[in-house]
Amino acid sequence: MKNKNKTKKSGSIKYILVVVLVIAAIIIFTLLKKEGSGYSRESIDNFAKCLTEKGTLMYGTFWCPKCAEQKKMFGSSFQFINSVECDARGENEQSQLCIEKNVEKYPDWQFPDGSRVVGILSFEELGAKAGCTPPQKS
Repeated sequence: MKNKNKTKKSGSIKYILVVVLVIAAIIIFTLLKKEGSGYSRESIDNFAKCLTEKGTLMYGTFWCPKCAEQKKMFGSSFQFINSVECDARGENEQSQLCIEKNVEKYPDWQFPDGSRVVGILSFEELGAKAGCTPPQKS
């Protein structure tokens, strides 16, 4: 009787271990796939720095889903983007500036020539408008 219980427990532990390993593999694969943008972090950093050096800035809000998507494109390199928080409830808010600039939709990109474009822009679109070379896929 004791051997049957040990065999059952051993089988259950093996089953649980296999399930945990499969779940871990799926999670790792998903994370690698999301990070596999094909761009090096350094090239995105340099691109973001160029946008800021040229005077490009992004108006947005902390709650804006399209702003979040735009930020996600840059990943940690977004720290180098000159951005303006337009919601008075946001961190480092500049809502008065957004009112003065008549910012109504987000993200709203302002470029060195004074032109503005609303929406999620690709690296290529941002580079063309700002005069910066977009990062190249490796």
